[in-house]
Amino acid sequence: MKFFPLIETAANSGQFQLSGAAVEAESTTAALALIAPTVGEGLRYGAWLYHEVRGLPDFSPVADAEKGKSYTVLAQVGGTDQPWVADGQQLVSALCDASNLCLSMSQYMGFRLGLMPVDEKPVAAPATSGTEAASASSGTESAATPAS
Repeated sequence: MKFFPLIETAANSGQFQLSGAAVEAESTTAALALIAPTVGEGLRYGAWLYHEVRGLPDFSPVADAEKGKSYTVLAQVGGTDQPWVADGQQLVSALCDASNLCLSMSQYMGFRLGLMPVDEKPVAAPATSGTEAASASSGTESAATPAS
């Protein structure tokens, strides 16, 4: 399946936008694992399952690794120029991947839906190594010219 990243527009804004290139994955969880490394510090992320033709894909049972995964629904109501926001619903991958449920709901409602893991936390800052932390605290690094 083809998924597009939904990245928060600013830390804790609760608004998401399509961002980056599509990823190919077998499940929502697998897509989120591919998207995660591309997300900036302090932002949350989700995924939108892209379906380029009318109708729904053929049914296939949910993969064992996906069973029971819960997601917050992100909705883009009012047109493609609007941000995606949590709409208060949650979907669970049970009989099928939750992304497939989003596709059917999207066709019924007439707007796009994406998914974000329930209780998704913002991406943490990259960890610094002990040597970088030590040199920063001792002030031994050289002064850099500020960018203009």
